[in-house]
Amino acid sequence: MKKLLLETSFSKIYMIVMIIITLLILGSYFSYAMFTVTKEKSNAISIVTGNLTYKLEVDGEETNTLTVEPNSSKEFIITLSNPNNRIARFNFYYEGDISNNIYLGYVEDGYHKTPDEEGINLEKNGTSGSSNIYLIRISNYTNNSFTLTLGVEVGLDYNDLTLPSNGHLFEEYVFPTAVQVVKNKSNSESLEYDSATEDQKKEAWVHSHPETEQTEALIDYRYVGKNPNNYVEFNDEIWRIIGVFTVDDGTGKKEERLKIIRDESLGNLSWDNKDTTTGAEGEFGKNNWPDARLNYLLNEGHSSKSIGGSLYWERKSGKCYTGYANATINCNFTSTGLKEEARNMIDNALWYLGDSKTYLDVNASQFYEKERGVTVYNSERDTSWIGKVGLMYPSDYGYATSGGSSTNRSTCLNTSLYKYNEKSDCYSNDWLYNGDKQWTLTSGPLKSYHAFIITEGGRDDFYGVSNFFGIRPVVYLKSNIIITGGAGSSDNPYVLQA
Repeated sequence: MKKLLLETSFSKIYMIVMIIITLLILGSYFSYAMFTVTKEKSNAISIVTGNLTYKLEVDGEETNTLTVEPNSSKEFIITLSNPNNRIARFNFYYEGDISNNIYLGYVEDGYHKTPDEEGINLEKNGTSGSSNIYLIRISNYTNNSFTLTLGVEVGLDYNDLTLPSNGHLFEEYVFPTAVQVVKNKSNSESLEYDSATEDQKKEAWVHSHPETEQTEALIDYRYVGKNPNNYVEFNDEIWRIIGVFTVDDGTGKKEERLKIIRDESLGNLSWDNKDTTTGAEGEFGKNNWPDARLNYLLNEGHSSKSIGGSLYWERKSGKCYTGYANATINCNFTSTGLKEEARNMIDNALWYLGDSKTYLDVNASQFYEKERGVTVYNSERDTSWIGKVGLMYPSDYGYATSGGSSTNRSTCLNTSLYKYNEKSDCYSNDWLYNGDKQWTLTSGPLKSYHAFIITEGGRDDFYGVSNFFGIRPVVYLKSNIIITGGAGSSDNPYVLQA
């Protein structure tokens, strides 16, 4: 009996010891697992998370912030390392929400790693595979410097990680489209120009337009003032952004696209110079853009013509029409014509060809309505045209003014363009004014050979189309054109890419 009692006591003691050992083992496991919760770096020093640590470097320096200057882009090399003596799982993220015109993401180049929300296992310190390197690009298209804060998660190698509530995983970087950048930086229509900051005045303004005979009610985004930030590199030249417009490509498909104009004139050429022997009603040309000789020179599809056909589009030289009654001159566009890369960035657009029967008392908004109307010289004239290279409208010129101290923008917009020369604040603070006579796309009011121009004095007027005035080509870019750099200023123009 005594032996049986001893055996029973020993069995109980053995069971108690085993239970205690088991609890100690489980307690050790759970206490280790509990140390794998996320810890964020706050002072650029490696942080201990229980038994696990991490090392975060930005361009070789231990920090968790990325700073980008205003209107610039920068790439950062992020190195995330495992300094522990065991395999562990790591993930990093950025904190907070991002405002308009901040674009960021990882760059996929086959060498740098891709962030993973569940984390990536890294080998223990001192062995191959104990670090991951990421390439992060940030584009800051704002007028203020921008700082991004990074956070890091660490866990056991068999536990998936999750992002904290304020954390965001980096997605692949996507360059912003030119349309996005211009729109996101645009000022509200309700903001008065004189009440805007100097930075705001450099950006585009929203404009609302009522329905016209050829268009529905539309909203566009236009640059105004003497020298806004609307410079772009295009065709290895400097062009300027007129704005963002809803454009019909001629098939009924409508999308927002960038409208740009060459900063400098190509030189003085005739709008058209046909006579009665070549299709005009008189001796001074015909004001119908679809078969105008300037149109044929600027656009594709006319290279079969022996004089002037597609010379600018194809970057060639040869004879072109300019002067009275079919006169010709030598034209050379081998250094100023469109290169293939530029041609591939342009798409067809529906250009409106309504004219105005008067040149008096027509302000910018009235011109806009008439340009998109159906009133033309006669039934032989077209009310629209589908093509790639055109000219500015009179309304483009009128809307581009900011006014000045004596005559403000509101007064200028309500002033007839014909009287702009009487108000120097209107034309001298209009970036489309260049002090020379410039052709517009809009045909003139009284004769079969009239078209509107912007005069050297700053007003609009009409002349016979066989006259030779400045030519500044205008195009609508494809909607997917991106901005890869620049700030839009004259010394740092936007860089465009298809």
